[in-house]
Amino acid sequence: MRKAVFVAGAAAALVFATNTGAWANWTAYNWVGDQGKMSQQWVDESYNEINFTGCKEVYGRTSVNVELWQQIDWGSDKMHDSSKFTACFNGSGSKSTATEEGLPRDSYYFEIGNIGSGCISCAVAVNKVNVDTTKAD
Repeated sequence: MRKAVFVAGAAAALVFATNTGAWANWTAYNWVGDQGKMSQQWVDESYNEINFTGCKEVYGRTSVNVELWQQIDWGSDKMHDSSKFTACFNGSGSKSTATEEGLPRDSYYFEIGNIGSGCISCAVAVNKVNVDTTKAD
């Protein structure tokens, strides 16, 4: 009986710890990621928007795939979308945006997919990354 109570308490603490660390909107400056890098998580209720402003890649690649993932507790995470960002490579103020609607309330993150046509040793540097979960703006 004590073991079951301990396991249930530990599981509740883990859920509380993972849910309170995530928030809705966030911004990062001078963000750098290689293929497979995951962002911090955020909580989403239906809509999200991922913005990259001012992208650069050391080998001159001009695109990056940004994959939206739903974090699934006790299972495999689910990919909802993959967007190819190119406009953000057109100068420091240029922006690429991906939006997704109709998402279930849960924790989400994005992951960097292919950089260019696929380059394991490449990394993309982004002046500003912004995640916004409010459709109103």
